[in-house]
Amino acid sequence: MFIGWLKYADVAELTKIAEEVGWLLDGYHVKLMMMHSPHLCYGVYEEGALVGAVMAIEFETSAMIKYFMVKPSHQNQGLGKRLFDTLFGVLNADHPSLYLHANPALEPFFKGYGFTSVMEVGRYLNVGKVPPFSFTNAQAKELDSGNFDAIIRRIDYETFSENRMSFMEGEMERNSSLKFALANSFQHSSVINARGVYLGPWQCREGFEEEAEKMMQGVLYFRGLKKVFADIPMGNTKAVALFEKYHFQKKGSFIHMSYGEPRDIKFENIYAFSL
Repeated sequence: MFIGWLKYADVAELTKIAEEVGWLLDGYHVKLMMMHSPHLCYGVYEEGALVGAVMAIEFETSAMIKYFMVKPSHQNQGLGKRLFDTLFGVLNADHPSLYLHANPALEPFFKGYGFTSVMEVGRYLNVGKVPPFSFTNAQAKELDSGNFDAIIRRIDYETFSENRMSFMEGEMERNSSLKFALANSFQHSSVINARGVYLGPWQCREGFEEEAEKMMQGVLYFRGLKKVFADIPMGNTKAVALFEKYHFQKKGSFIHMSYGEPRDIKFENIYAFSL
Protein backbone atom coordinates (compact mmCIF):
# COMPACT_ATOMS: atom_id res chain seq x y z
CA MET A 1 0.00 0.00 0.00
CA PHE A 2 1.19 3.52 -0.75
CA ILE A 3 -0.37 6.98 -0.78
CA GLY A 4 0.19 9.30 -3.73
CA TRP A 5 -1.45 12.09 -5.67
CA LEU A 6 -4.51 11.16 -7.70
CA LYS A 7 -4.27 11.14 -11.50
CA TYR A 8 -6.89 11.83 -14.15
CA ALA A 9 -6.66 8.14 -15.09
CA ASP A 10 -8.02 7.31 -11.61
CA VAL A 11 -11.38 9.02 -12.16
CA ALA A 12 -13.13 5.95 -13.59
CA GLU A 13 -12.05 3.76 -10.66
CA LEU A 14 -12.88 6.53 -8.19
CA THR A 15 -16.39 6.65 -9.65
CA LYS A 16 -16.75 2.89 -9.10
CA ILE A 17 -15.62 3.21 -5.47
CA ALA A 18 -18.12 6.02 -4.94
CA GLU A 19 -20.91 3.80 -6.23
CA GLU A 20 -19.83 1.01 -3.86
CA VAL A 21 -19.85 3.26 -0.78
CA GLY A 22 -22.92 5.31 -1.78
CA TRP A 23 -21.33 8.69 -2.52
CA LEU A 24 -22.71 10.89 -5.30
CA LEU A 25 -19.63 11.68 -7.39
CA ASP A 26 -19.27 13.56 -10.66
CA GLY A 27 -16.23 13.00 -12.88
CA TYR A 28 -16.18 16.60 -14.12
CA HIS A 29 -16.10 17.89 -10.56
CA VAL A 30 -13.29 15.51 -9.56
CA LYS A 31 -11.14 16.47 -12.55
CA LEU A 32 -11.71 20.15 -11.80
CA MET A 33 -10.52 19.59 -8.22
CA MET A 34 -7.40 17.84 -9.51
CA MET A 35 -6.70 20.73 -11.86
CA HIS A 36 -7.40 23.37 -9.20
CA SER A 37 -5.62 21.76 -6.22
CA PRO A 38 -3.60 18.72 -7.42
CA HIS A 39 -1.52 18.71 -4.23
CA LEU A 40 -4.68 18.16 -2.15
CA CYS A 41 -5.97 15.08 -4.00
CA TYR A 42 -4.67 11.82 -2.54
CA GLY A 43 -5.27 8.18 -3.35
CA VAL A 44 -4.22 4.99 -1.61
CA TYR A 45 -3.06 2.24 -3.97
CA GLU A 46 -2.61 -1.53 -3.68
CA GLU A 47 -0.31 -2.93 -6.37
CA GLY A 48 -1.09 0.11 -8.50
CA ALA A 49 -4.88 -0.15 -8.13
CA LEU A 50 -6.79 2.66 -6.44
CA VAL A 51 -8.62 1.51 -3.28
CA GLY A 52 -9.39 4.83 -1.56
CA ALA A 53 -9.18 8.60 -1.85
CA VAL A 54 -9.59 11.93 -0.14
CA MET A 55 -9.62 15.37 -1.79
CA ALA A 56 -9.92 19.03 -0.89
CA ILE A 57 -10.67 22.35 -2.58
CA GLU A 58 -8.80 25.40 -1.31
CA PHE A 59 -10.35 28.83 -1.34
CA GLU A 60 -9.02 32.21 -0.23
CA THR A 61 -8.64 31.30 3.45
CA SER A 62 -10.51 28.01 3.93
CA ALA A 63 -10.57 24.55 2.38
CA MET A 64 -13.37 22.01 1.97
CA ILE A 65 -12.61 18.29 2.27
CA LYS A 66 -14.54 16.00 -0.08
CA TYR A 67 -14.79 12.46 -1.44
CA PHE A 68 -13.23 10.69 1.55
CA MET A 69 -13.79 7.01 0.76
CA VAL A 70 -12.24 3.54 0.93
CA LYS A 71 -13.46 0.48 -0.95
CA PRO A 72 -15.64 -1.71 1.30
CA SER A 73 -13.22 -4.61 0.76
CA HIS A 74 -10.38 -2.51 2.23
CA GLN A 75 -12.15 -0.83 5.13
CA ASN A 76 -11.23 -1.39 8.81
CA GLN A 77 -7.55 -1.69 7.89
CA GLY A 78 -6.46 1.81 8.92
CA LEU A 79 -6.27 3.07 5.32
CA GLY A 80 -8.81 5.81 5.87
CA LYS A 81 -6.88 7.18 8.83
CA ARG A 82 -3.63 7.13 6.86
CA LEU A 83 -5.30 8.99 4.00
CA PHE A 84 -6.91 11.59 6.23
CA ASP A 85 -3.74 12.11 8.26
CA THR A 86 -1.89 12.86 5.01
CA LEU A 87 -4.36 15.48 3.79
CA PHE A 88 -5.07 16.96 7.22
CA GLY A 89 -1.39 17.55 7.86
CA VAL A 90 -1.07 19.58 4.66
CA LEU A 91 -4.31 21.55 5.15
CA ASN A 92 -3.77 22.28 8.82
CA ALA A 93 -0.44 23.96 8.03
CA ASP A 94 -1.81 26.24 5.30
CA HIS A 95 -5.47 27.00 6.01
CA PRO A 96 -6.89 28.54 9.20
CA SER A 97 -10.36 27.10 8.56
CA LEU A 98 -11.52 23.71 7.24
CA TYR A 99 -14.96 22.22 6.71
CA LEU A 100 -16.60 19.10 5.31
CA HIS A 101 -19.90 17.26 4.98
CA ALA A 102 -19.57 14.06 6.98
CA ASN A 103 -21.44 10.81 6.78
CA PRO A 104 -23.09 10.70 10.24
CA ALA A 105 -21.33 7.40 10.94
CA LEU A 106 -17.97 9.21 10.61
CA GLU A 107 -18.88 12.13 12.88
CA PRO A 108 -16.90 10.67 15.85
CA PHE A 109 -13.89 10.08 13.55
CA PHE A 110 -13.74 13.75 12.54
CA LYS A 111 -14.40 14.95 16.08
CA GLY A 112 -11.25 13.06 17.02
CA TYR A 113 -9.32 15.55 14.84
CA GLY A 114 -10.99 18.54 16.48
CA PHE A 115 -13.85 19.13 14.03
CA THR A 116 -17.07 20.55 15.45
CA SER A 117 -20.56 19.65 14.23
CA VAL A 118 -22.39 22.74 12.98
CA MET A 119 -25.57 21.72 11.19
CA GLU A 120 -27.36 18.83 9.52
CA VAL A 121 -27.39 18.88 5.72
CA GLY A 122 -30.30 17.08 4.08
CA ARG A 123 -30.05 15.44 0.67
CA TYR A 124 -33.33 16.05 -1.13
CA LEU A 125 -34.60 14.41 -4.31
CA ASN A 126 -37.36 15.18 -6.79
CA VAL A 127 -38.26 12.51 -9.34
CA GLY A 128 -40.48 14.58 -11.60
CA LYS A 129 -43.49 14.87 -9.29
CA VAL A 130 -44.20 18.58 -8.95
CA PRO A 131 -47.28 20.59 -7.99
CA PRO A 132 -49.02 22.59 -10.72
CA PHE A 133 -47.54 26.04 -11.29
CA SER A 134 -47.55 28.64 -14.03
CA PHE A 135 -44.24 29.47 -15.70
CA THR A 136 -43.90 31.49 -18.89
CA ASN A 137 -41.19 32.28 -21.42
CA ALA A 138 -41.16 35.84 -20.07
CA GLN A 139 -40.32 34.52 -16.60
CA ALA A 140 -37.59 32.31 -18.05
CA LYS A 141 -36.09 35.34 -19.80
CA GLU A 142 -36.13 37.27 -16.51
CA LEU A 143 -33.98 34.55 -14.89
CA ASP A 144 -31.42 34.64 -17.70
CA SER A 145 -29.38 37.52 -16.35
CA GLY A 146 -26.34 38.74 -18.24
CA ASN A 147 -24.79 39.74 -14.89
CA PHE A 148 -24.49 36.21 -13.52
CA ASP A 149 -20.76 36.41 -12.76
CA ALA A 150 -21.02 39.74 -10.94
CA ILE A 151 -24.05 38.61 -8.95
CA ILE A 152 -22.55 35.31 -7.86
CA ARG A 153 -19.27 36.96 -6.88
CA ARG A 154 -21.06 39.47 -4.65
CA ILE A 155 -23.59 37.12 -3.03
CA ASP A 156 -21.21 34.20 -2.52
CA TYR A 157 -18.74 36.52 -0.78
CA GLU A 158 -21.53 37.75 1.52
CA THR A 159 -22.48 34.14 2.28
CA PHE A 160 -19.02 32.62 2.88
CA SER A 161 -16.96 35.72 3.82
CA GLU A 162 -14.17 34.91 1.35
CA ASN A 163 -13.44 34.87 -2.37
CA ARG A 164 -14.21 31.39 -3.74
CA MET A 165 -14.54 32.30 -7.41
CA SER A 166 -11.34 30.73 -8.76
CA PHE A 167 -12.91 27.29 -8.36
CA MET A 168 -16.61 28.10 -8.68
CA GLU A 169 -16.32 29.70 -12.10
CA GLY A 170 -14.99 26.44 -13.48
CA GLU A 171 -17.59 24.43 -11.59
CA MET A 172 -20.40 26.29 -13.36
CA GLU A 173 -19.05 26.17 -16.92
CA ARG A 174 -20.16 22.68 -17.92
CA ASN A 175 -21.89 21.99 -21.20
CA SER A 176 -24.98 21.08 -19.18
CA SER A 177 -24.90 24.10 -16.85
CA LEU A 178 -28.14 26.01 -16.37
CA LYS A 179 -27.57 29.34 -14.62
CA PHE A 180 -30.15 31.76 -13.25
CA ALA A 181 -29.55 35.15 -11.64
CA LEU A 182 -31.73 37.87 -10.18
CA ALA A 183 -30.73 40.93 -8.19
CA ASN A 184 -30.46 39.06 -4.87
CA SER A 185 -29.98 35.42 -5.85
CA PHE A 186 -28.31 32.97 -8.20
CA GLN A 187 -28.77 29.31 -9.01
CA HIS A 188 -26.78 26.69 -10.91
CA SER A 189 -27.73 23.16 -11.94
CA SER A 190 -26.04 20.59 -14.16
CA VAL A 191 -26.43 17.04 -15.43
CA ILE A 192 -23.91 15.03 -13.43
CA ASN A 193 -24.48 11.44 -14.55
CA ALA A 194 -27.17 9.04 -15.69
CA ARG A 195 -28.82 9.43 -12.28
CA GLY A 196 -29.91 12.99 -12.99
CA VAL A 197 -29.30 16.65 -12.19
CA TYR A 198 -27.50 18.22 -9.25
CA LEU A 199 -28.98 21.53 -8.10
CA GLY A 200 -26.32 23.76 -6.58
CA PRO A 201 -24.78 26.08 -5.73
CA TRP A 202 -27.92 28.10 -5.06
CA GLN A 203 -27.96 31.18 -2.84
CA CYS A 204 -30.57 33.80 -2.10
CA ARG A 205 -30.29 36.72 0.29
CA GLU A 206 -32.57 36.49 3.29
CA GLY A 207 -35.75 38.47 2.74
CA PHE A 208 -35.94 37.78 -1.01
CA GLU A 209 -37.67 34.40 -0.88
CA GLU A 210 -39.87 35.30 -3.85
CA GLU A 211 -36.75 35.21 -6.02
CA ALA A 212 -35.91 31.76 -4.69
CA GLU A 213 -39.35 30.48 -5.63
CA LYS A 214 -39.02 31.87 -9.15
CA MET A 215 -35.78 29.93 -9.49
CA MET A 216 -37.35 26.76 -8.12
CA GLN A 217 -40.06 27.01 -10.75
CA GLY A 218 -37.47 27.71 -13.43
CA VAL A 219 -35.27 24.72 -12.65
CA LEU A 220 -38.24 22.35 -12.47
CA TYR A 221 -39.63 23.78 -15.72
CA PHE A 222 -36.35 23.02 -17.54
CA ARG A 223 -35.12 20.01 -15.53
CA GLY A 224 -38.30 18.55 -14.07
CA LEU A 225 -38.37 15.36 -16.14
CA LYS A 226 -35.10 14.21 -14.56
CA LYS A 227 -34.14 13.27 -11.02
CA VAL A 228 -33.03 16.46 -9.27
CA PHE A 229 -30.72 16.20 -6.23
CA ALA A 230 -29.91 19.02 -3.80
CA ASP A 231 -28.04 19.26 -0.48
CA ILE A 232 -29.74 21.75 1.85
CA PRO A 233 -28.72 23.20 5.23
CA MET A 234 -31.54 22.08 7.49
CA GLY A 235 -31.15 25.22 9.58
CA ASN A 236 -32.48 27.24 6.64
CA THR A 237 -36.12 26.48 7.34
CA LYS A 238 -37.35 28.65 4.46
CA ALA A 239 -35.27 26.65 1.99
CA VAL A 240 -36.49 23.36 3.44
CA ALA A 241 -40.11 24.54 3.22
CA LEU A 242 -39.63 25.58 -0.42
CA PHE A 243 -38.18 22.21 -1.43
CA GLU A 244 -40.95 20.35 0.34
CA LYS A 245 -43.60 22.60 -1.24
CA TYR A 246 -42.32 21.46 -4.65
CA HIS A 247 -42.42 17.78 -3.66
CA PHE A 248 -38.75 17.14 -2.96
CA GLN A 249 -38.24 14.35 -0.43
CA LYS A 250 -35.41 13.97 2.06
CA LYS A 251 -33.42 10.86 1.18
CA GLY A 252 -30.33 11.18 3.38
CA SER A 253 -28.32 13.46 5.61
CA PHE A 254 -24.77 14.68 6.31
CA ILE A 255 -23.23 16.77 9.05
CA HIS A 256 -21.60 20.11 8.19
CA MET A 257 -18.47 20.12 10.37
CA SER A 258 -15.81 22.80 10.79
CA TYR A 259 -12.28 23.04 12.15
CA GLY A 260 -10.04 25.94 13.11
CA GLU A 261 -10.92 29.60 13.08
CA PRO A 262 -14.69 30.27 13.24
CA ARG A 263 -16.19 31.51 9.98
CA ASP A 264 -19.28 33.64 9.55
CA ILE A 265 -21.24 31.51 7.07
CA LYS A 266 -24.75 32.80 6.38
CA PHE A 267 -26.57 29.48 6.14
CA GLU A 268 -29.81 31.44 5.77
CA ASN A 269 -28.60 32.42 2.28
CA ILE A 270 -27.84 28.85 1.19
CA TYR A 271 -30.63 27.01 -0.62
CA ALA A 272 -28.32 24.30 -1.99
CA PHE A 273 -24.61 23.60 -1.55
CA SER A 274 -22.19 22.91 -4.38
CA LEU A 275 -21.62 19.27 -5.11
